[in-house]
Amino acid sequence: MVIATVRLRTARATVLWKLFSLPLLFIAGCSDSTGPEPWERGDLLDRLNGLPGVTAAEIQPYYGYPRAFQLDITQPVDHLNPTGPQFTQRAYLSHVADSLPMVFAPSGYGTSPQSGQELAGILQANCLSVTHRYFPDARPANLDWQYLDIRQAAEDHHRIVTLLNRIYSGTWVSTGISKGGETVLFHRRFYPDDVQATVAYVAPLLFSDEDPRFMPYLRGLGSPEVRDGITAFQRMLLEKKPDLLDDFQEWFERNDLAFSLPVAPSFESAVISYPWNFWQRKAFELSEIPGLEASETEMVDHLAAVTRMHFDADLYRDYFRAYVYQGLTEIGMPSIGYDEIQDLIVEDPLEVNESYGFPQDLEFTYRFESIPDVLSWLQQHGDRIIYIYGEVDPWTAGAVELPGSIDALKIIQPDADHGVRMIDLDQTALVSETLSRWLGREVQVGVTAPHLGTPLRIPAGAELFGTLDQVTLDPGRTGIR
Repeated sequence: MVIATVRLRTARATVLWKLFSLPLLFIAGCSDSTGPEPWERGDLLDRLNGLPGVTAAEIQPYYGYPRAFQLDITQPVDHLNPTGPQFTQRAYLSHVADSLPMVFAPSGYGTSPQSGQELAGILQANCLSVTHRYFPDARPANLDWQYLDIRQAAEDHHRIVTLLNRIYSGTWVSTGISKGGETVLFHRRFYPDDVQATVAYVAPLLFSDEDPRFMPYLRGLGSPEVRDGITAFQRMLLEKKPDLLDDFQEWFERNDLAFSLPVAPSFESAVISYPWNFWQRKAFELSEIPGLEASETEMVDHLAAVTRMHFDADLYRDYFRAYVYQGLTEIGMPSIGYDEIQDLIVEDPLEVNESYGFPQDLEFTYRFESIPDVLSWLQQHGDRIIYIYGEVDPWTAGAVELPGSIDALKIIQPDADHGVRMIDLDQTALVSETLSRWLGREVQVGVTAPHLGTPLRIPAGAELFGTLDQVTLDPGRTGIR
């Protein structure tokens, strides 16, 4: 997830938000035919196109899958009003056999034909990746922001599972990473029986738009020497700010990225986010942090590499607009603090409406009851869920706390960051044993299932390949999961 380096200023108010309950309502009516339904006859492509509200096209498969399909699925903007405005939600299906398990991977962002899931490789299973509503390829023509919430998204995903279950009637298992991990947890809260089990990677639950739990966790990461080195670099950048602003703006030009935000506050925001991003994707050592001997270009290049500064470009701000709305109204944002450099911060935060292209009169009212409701359900009823976190990932401050009364597993992998996967765990045997028990079949993490002649091989990181120049492959800014 990304933490926007752009500091944002919004109004906060409390509103009563009631979770609604409704049956599945299909846009298309039921057939009166006594013969086979359209999804029961013909080639798989014909069967997919026979599903109500689904348009399917065959596309190039990846990772050893014999077939793949692009699915455009008609959804109500408001599931309480199924005959009202509609939008099209893009999904990608990688097919092995309709008798095998389905790995359901609703993204927290967008997805692509190249998206692959570690769990699908372990199970050697079909895989269905789904774009989240209000992201590119799932945007209504009229962006009425009141319908972007976790319940409406869960309704999208329940409808998709119910549709595809007509063809893939075997075991369904859901999985997601970061904001996608949150998404599968939200889906389980409202539709716990849609899948047999869930694997949620690095999925925090946040309780406000300025969740204070992350600040002390972030300040406790690493040795004092590393923390001092991080602070020294931040202070050096801010002290040299007048000399670095041109290099900062030129970085976007060198990378062919349009950038229209005010330069000085954007620079300060990037500097503030540096410690979070240093740990979220632990790709740099203390010795690689530039010192005073470095050139101004080298300083800015390092800042850009650690904070993934391209997310401030116009293209990416448009892409992540829906995430920012969700973070400020329901799924939360971390408060990371910057006491060590407070005396050098002089710019006012940017206004969120202008920075992310929201209507000027749009207000961000936080629904404080939404995520506590999800957590309460997970702690009381959330069986058959594996939670995986990395110890040095700042998002782990929001890890789900589990009581001993439910059949779930939580692992925090030592020295791992936001990119941790099952294959990285010291406890792969425990994960294998747990999945085997839940699914009623042998599962071995790190061992290819034996039932396919040509095994599927999902490369590391493939969960987010291909989307917007891999913008979701590594969304590592503080504030964006």
